[in-house]
Amino acid sequence: MIAKWIGKRVILGTIVLIIVSFLSFFIMHAAPGNPAAAYYGGNAQTLTLAEQERIEKAFGLDRPVLLQYGTWLSEAVKGNLGISAKEGRPVITILLERLPNTLQLVALTLFIVTIVSTWLGLRAGMKEGSLLDRGLSIFSIASSAIPPFWLGIVCIIIFSLQLGWFPSSGMNDVRGNGGWLDRLNHIVLPLIVLVISHVGIFARFLQDSVKAENRSYYVQVARANGVPERQIRNLILRNSVIPYINYIGVTIPSFFGGSIVVETLFGWSGLGSLLVKSVMVKDFPVLMGAILIIGVVVVICLFVIDVLMICINPRLRRGEIV
Repeated sequence: MIAKWIGKRVILGTIVLIIVSFLSFFIMHAAPGNPAAAYYGGNAQTLTLAEQERIEKAFGLDRPVLLQYGTWLSEAVKGNLGISAKEGRPVITILLERLPNTLQLVALTLFIVTIVSTWLGLRAGMKEGSLLDRGLSIFSIASSAIPPFWLGIVCIIIFSLQLGWFPSSGMNDVRGNGGWLDRLNHIVLPLIVLVISHVGIFARFLQDSVKAENRSYYVQVARANGVPERQIRNLILRNSVIPYINYIGVTIPSFFGGSIVVETLFGWSGLGSLLVKSVMVKDFPVLMGAILIIGVVVVICLFVIDVLMICINPRLRRGEIV
């Protein structure tokens, strides 16, 4: 049963990656602009028709889009994502340089958001109608409505320009390598923006689940029978955490989406800022490679979430796997 479930998830993940890459490839080629100009360099405005045809033929851009996609997909399966139109280096090399930075930012954000939202959601949900309960509801709406780029600008003005506590951009001090403390100092502001953007809605989701469990019949019976409140709270959290973990899995792509804005704003050298730069210069090989890598990471994260659900949910462990 478990082997069948793993095989099903792998097949579904592969199908999702193919669909995402297919749509991305066709949207890029339907966008305004000439892909051949990216290969020509900084003087693309002087590109003649003959030179454009020569570049298109050399890189296979003159073929039908469907054939281009088939060629790209066959090479991508082998690990060859092409050559960057702007940097002239293998795309896979560029992506592997940027991927750890994005994973570091996203992983730290997810860890902090999970810890803080679990604590807030549980406490607010157990005290329905309290000031914390109402305050968390208001904060979740406000934090999810604030644009991350605006929040980032406010953080730069307050913590960088006025207080001088943290650097406003970059990943390391320009005067040299300050080690992990220097990296930690640079990642604080991006983390603040991403955490504030997600923690409220995560806590609100758990808060509602805890409220529903706290009103349930089995909790009322447990209290009537004198079960200690600590045991009841642990039971409520255990039952509430199942839909909460599912929600984390569904929202994982939003962390990567948010990192695009944050990395660009704070000059964090990750996949998000690379995507924006590639869009500006129409570096299609890098764009497709970055989208594929992010898709693979998201699919792996969703697979891990599914495995965690099997470990937590007894019904899934008994074979009720769908």
